[in-house]
Amino acid sequence: MRELLSAYIFVTLSFVGFAHASDALEEISVMEVQQLLDGKTKNMVILDANNDNARTDAGVVPGAILLTSYNQYALTELPKDKNTTLVFYCYNSYCQASLLAAQRAIGAGYKDVRLMKAGIVGWNAALAKIKAN
Repeated sequence: MRELLSAYIFVTLSFVGFAHASDALEEISVMEVQQLLDGKTKNMVILDANNDNARTDAGVVPGAILLTSYNQYALTELPKDKNTTLVFYCYNSYCQASLLAAQRAIGAGYKDVRLMKAGIVGWNAALAKIKAN
């Protein structure tokens, strides 16, 4: 019984921590990212949390830093300035890799961390829509 209670407490606290960290993240749309890129924002870095298969399948946002792993990347892959705006994305709105990568950055002290939840699939769809008009 004691082991069951300990497991319950661990799971509950883990969920609360997960929810709290995701509350600190700001969501950013594909169009907002494109506008920031077009404006040549200097203090912003886009980070790709996809694996090689996803990158081969769907491509990469131009200029994005390709993380070596969504959950075990070296913190040296991030910019030294912790005030830099970090925009994480992964494959699509169902993918959780960007959330986990962003939480790692928050844990390392980065102050402006955002998620492009639409991912590379949403990025590609938005660009295709723009080109069609």
